[in-house]
Amino acid sequence: MALPFFTFALAFWLGWKNRRKPAIILFSISLLLILLLAKLHITNALNLQF
Repeated sequence: MALPFFTFALAFWLGWKNRRKPAIILFSISLLLILLLAKLHITNALNLQF
């Protein structure tokens, strides 16, 4: 989960530097990464043994 954090941080930094278009693109990529990682973790079978 470090990659989405760094992409969000870089998007925030670019927005802070008034680079609007790259910040929006990077923010969109960050959201896509979160969705892909969430899908991966949500659809994995639980390894439970009772």
